Amino acid sequence: MPEMTRYSIKGRDIILHDHPGVYPPSEDTFLLVEALKISDGNVLELGTGSGLAAIHCALRGARVVATDINPQAVRLARRNASSNGVAIDVLRADLFEGVGGAFDAIVFNPPYLPTSPEDVTDDRWPDASVNGGPDGLEIVRRFLAGLGGRLAPGGRGYILTSSLSGRVDFTNRFRARKVASCALPFETLTVHELKEAA
Repeated sequence: MPEMTRYSIKGRDIILHDHPGVYPPSEDTFLLVEALKISDGNVLELGTGSGLAAIHCALRGARVVATDINPQAVRLARRNASSNGVAIDVLRADLFEGVGGAFDAIVFNPPYLPTSPEDVTDDRWPDASVNGGPDGLEIVRRFLAGLGGRLAPGGRGYILTSSLSGRVDFTNRFRARKVASCALPFETLTVHELKEAA
């Protein structure tokens, strides 16, 4: 039977069930959630995994849609939302696929590890949660291409990047601001807040 873990995030407890096929909350997850400045509005979380960020936003009063390409993650996030007493619309989708409307905040902790073909295993869904392509930015580029026009007026995107990946250039379409970072022994994680460029 999956285990449960209690997390304290900004003074609120969140209880999550675990699943071996779903990326567990880790340093990158916690850094992203701590950086979020969300108290209401419409929020979209892409690649929700266990649902921690989506649940955090819902507990703070946001109306949340969450997506994941992994069907195990979709089921787990739904279960975790129910266990925490919040209503979240969890969809199986590849990034923005099948998601309509604009959002006040769009949150994404992407797969960012540089991955060569020989690094890919037979474990499809755990691979999908970390495989960022050869330079680690394959999914990040797809996110940035889809983000334009999906933010409501004044809306913000939040994305986590790693020093293990190539350098991300946000300046073509967005005004980016670093809102959190964390130096680990093997990488530096950074959360960027993005706004549409005027």
